[in-house]
Amino acid sequence: MKKIIITGLVCLLSALNVACDRQQAPEFKNSLVYPQAKAISPFSLTDSKSSPYTLENIKGHWSIVFLGYTFCPDICPTTLMDLKNVYPQLKALNDKVQVILVSADPKRDTPEQLDKYINYFHPEFIAVTAQHDKLLPFTRELGLVYAMKGEGEDYLVNHSASIVIINPDGKISAVSKPNFSESIPKIDYLELLSLFESLSS
Repeated sequence: MKKIIITGLVCLLSALNVACDRQQAPEFKNSLVYPQAKAISPFSLTDSKSSPYTLENIKGHWSIVFLGYTFCPDICPTTLMDLKNVYPQLKALNDKVQVILVSADPKRDTPEQLDKYINYFHPEFIAVTAQHDKLLPFTRELGLVYAMKGEGEDYLVNHSASIVIINPDGKISAVSKPNFSESIPKIDYLELLSLFESLSS
């Protein structure tokens, strides 16, 4: 009889632990959280001040990274405006957060162009780019893709609309994916805040 009671208590405690684990690890509808953060290979980009931007600039910060370009007609300005709106809340959760636009259009997005564009949204936001031979390996590691569309000077750049969260060790912790049911693919920023809080706390 005593053995049955002990076995029942063990099962009950196990069930309670499972329930606690589920509460501690919330599920996110539009986000992928890596069980083990993914390392990023060393990279060499250039920021809007014409300074080198490498893996060392990422380390020590929680980085909110997305891919785009300054001539983007819809997704990029929408994403940056939304990030501007939630930035104070992100900073309140962790003051080591930084927002980074990675431009997939190095031909037109000179440092001067990037600086003017990114500062329009927020002076603390960062913009970086590189020639495609350096840019492609970096974006692929983030799970982001891009491709040129059209000819001449008015070409477009098709690109991923997801947001990648990189932890202070310079490793990818999570990816937040947009809702494609809307006319312009859009990130769920309430979920992004909850995701960031769970990762950075």
